[in-house]
Amino acid sequence: MSYQDIIFEVSDRIAVVTLNRPDSMNATTDRLYGELQDLIPKLRKDPEVGCVILTGAGRGFCAGADLKNRRTDLSPLQLSARHRWILTEIMEPLYRLEKPVIAAVNGAAAGAGANIPLACDFVIASDRASFTQSFAKVGLVPDFGGLYFLQRAVGLARAKELAFTARKVDAAEALEIGLVSKVVPHDDLLTEARAMAALIVQNAPTSVALSKSLLNKSEYATFDQMVEYEVFAQTISFVTPDYMEGVMAFREKRKPNFTSGPAQVDDSWR
Repeated sequence: MSYQDIIFEVSDRIAVVTLNRPDSMNATTDRLYGELQDLIPKLRKDPEVGCVILTGAGRGFCAGADLKNRRTDLSPLQLSARHRWILTEIMEPLYRLEKPVIAAVNGAAAGAGANIPLACDFVIASDRASFTQSFAKVGLVPDFGGLYFLQRAVGLARAKELAFTARKVDAAEALEIGLVSKVVPHDDLLTEARAMAALIVQNAPTSVALSKSLLNKSEYATFDQMVEYEVFAQTISFVTPDYMEGVMAFREKRKPNFTSGPAQVDDSWR
């Protein structure tokens, strides 16, 4: 599949995915959704990809849904099916992707565009970035998993305040309240994101994949459940070639050469 609304590039085991509708502030369309739906499984399977950076072209990250071109003739049943498709075929696979995903927010992130970064593992923001839960202004509720992700990032009371007021949050406040992990000068954004990704891809893929899966699960699992998951995951780790390589590299005081390829966690154990 050739892509028109996204750009996909890989170098040094780092994939950069760029939302590429700069004339509309990367507002989302069904074509853009379809391209992401096609790409995410490829990222999962590609042995040359160890970490993903998601960013936007031009002066904005994502303005949310393209309201100018949005269809108004869909029935409630069709609307429900479309929304479920976006959640189950795009947002959930992005959230569960076994490879770390860094959102590099380069400008305005509004509506659905403010919630896409929250499905990533962490957010690095340009000092020009802003975040707006703008749904109440057009008579909608936060979507793209926003009702799940937002309160986990900033707490329930703060999430309610942002959803009810639909006010804009600048980069400095986003850092203060926990929406983002780091704020950097605008021109350094991709450099900083790549530097973080480079630290990640030097580590064992299976270790990173299992850690991500368990940390995501820890948000709602009990301590007893997490103990069982941890025992299971650590047992898997002990029998991988990468564990042996890591131990040997430590003993020989050299950099490890991990070769296990792309880690794919079997969902059946979750």
